[in-house]
Amino acid sequence: MQSNQNKIPPISDKVTSRFLEHDRATLKEIYSKNYPSVEAYIIQNSGSSDDAKDIFQEAITAAWLNAKEGKFTPQDESSLGGYIYRIAKFKWLDRVKSKSYKSTMRLAEDYDPAEEVEVDESENRLNQLRTIYAQLGEKCQNILNRFYYAKMSLDEIGNELGFDAATVKTQKYRCMKKLRDLNSENNA
Repeated sequence: MQSNQNKIPPISDKVTSRFLEHDRATLKEIYSKNYPSVEAYIIQNSGSSDDAKDIFQEAITAAWLNAKEGKFTPQDESSLGGYIYRIAKFKWLDRVKSKSYKSTMRLAEDYDPAEEVEVDESENRLNQLRTIYAQLGEKCQNILNRFYYAKMSLDEIGNELGFDAATVKTQKYRCMKKLRDLNSENNA
């Protein structure tokens, strides 16, 4: 059940057409009707007002470009507002998952560097994991790199390597099992 603050107010078809024309007053109306729900979502999900402003601007731009390119056609009064909200939601989820967001997270006020784990231990563990990963065959490294680091789908990997997605999925499973086994052997 969604809270009242996340409900998207309807936007008239006239607003939709003026949105496509990049009318300043219309953009302000869309902003005033939709920004509060986007901001509430982002703040509820570890973000700030500044994050919400950035994401909302990106969502407005993406919605406008998609509408101009014919990738999105509003079907009723509320579809533009809902579409902007969905874009903002997915953009926020992507940002939270991204490596760059995690590396730029603000430190908590109660952060104490003395509580950190020894850097040497972390570096040793990282080197150990690199050594274990290097023991995998080139084929396994290739599949795992594409899946986990390049964020490619199983279909995309299969197309590039000349396999179907089911074969890639099986290979990925076997590679991960081998990686876990090698890790267990080295930690025993």
